[in-house]
Amino acid sequence: MSDFDYEDLAGMQLSDAELAELVGQGGECIFNWTTKEGHPVGVVVAYVYKDGTFWTTCAERRKRVPALRKRPQSGIVINKDGRTASYKGDSKVHQNGDAGFDELKKWFYGTLSGAAANPQDKYRQAFAKFLDSPHRVIIETPVKLIVGFDVMKFREQTNRAIAAGLAD
Repeated sequence: MSDFDYEDLAGMQLSDAELAELVGQGGECIFNWTTKEGHPVGVVVAYVYKDGTFWTTCAERRKRVPALRKRPQSGIVINKDGRTASYKGDSKVHQNGDAGFDELKKWFYGTLSGAAANPQDKYRQAFAKFLDSPHRVIIETPVKLIVGFDVMKFREQTNRAIAAGLAD
């Protein structure tokens, strides 16, 4: 019988290089916060990742905005191609009228839309302008990794253990 300990997940974590590749500069994530009753809730949103911080956006009227203002503890989950990373952090909501917001939204909307990298692309330029609405907020979440997990490594180890068990 195989010596594989199915409950020991050591070795299934992602390397720093694999984490960097997974998170990249942006994509989609599940952004999580808590309700006033303490229940966790999450939504899929687009993000930009830069220097250990996730940046997301939404309309100010979304329920997560007042929730994060009261309880900034939040979580972000990235899941792509059999690799997962979960992060925790304290979010800060930025809005029109805040000091530095004009510079922040220019950088963030340009990056999120792809307009900064593709200044000749009319669609991306229009998307950046579309994002710049008066009641849109930008959520900054500096994070700390909780767990990174590679399902493919786990699957390979499981398959080897099953094959070894069948050979016995």
